[in-house]
Amino acid sequence: MNHFSHRPAVSDQDPESRTRPLEPGSRPDLEAALDAVNRDLAATWPEAGPMRLMWTPSDEEDVPDQYHAALPDGRWHDGVTNPDAADIAEAAQETVQAVLWQVWPVCPEHRTGVHSGVGADERDVWWCRAGEGHELCAVGELAQTLPGKQRRALRRKERGREG
Repeated sequence: MNHFSHRPAVSDQDPESRTRPLEPGSRPDLEAALDAVNRDLAATWPEAGPMRLMWTPSDEEDVPDQYHAALPDGRWHDGVTNPDAADIAEAAQETVQAVLWQVWPVCPEHRTGVHSGVGADERDVWWCRAGEGHELCAVGELAQTLPGKQRRALRRKERGREG
């Protein structure tokens, strides 16, 4: 595999792979972080579908397990050890970029890709580096950055799912 390769989830062709879907409830902190990322995906790129958490257990005591943000079909790029919420957002962004060759998310003002980080109030945020740089929004709140017409359409769609 080269630097730009992506890795599939466990498959019949790869019985030796240790990477598997993360058991629901085993890492509620990471699940909450991915839920926030998936809200952003649903708001800005619904056809991508929700991402899921994958896990590669280490077979060595002194090497930590790795966690991955995978596309719905199980493909992922790289992994993070001892992740926090910002790491999951970054892993999701890297998977989208490396596997789908797509820049996501994008600052609506500057039309450039944004990056995950920690804001002044210690929240996980999407940060735009264009111009003087600015915090776009908290991870999970990209819907608020959409133009009015798109934001209203998204709210109508969400109400339709709830009702």
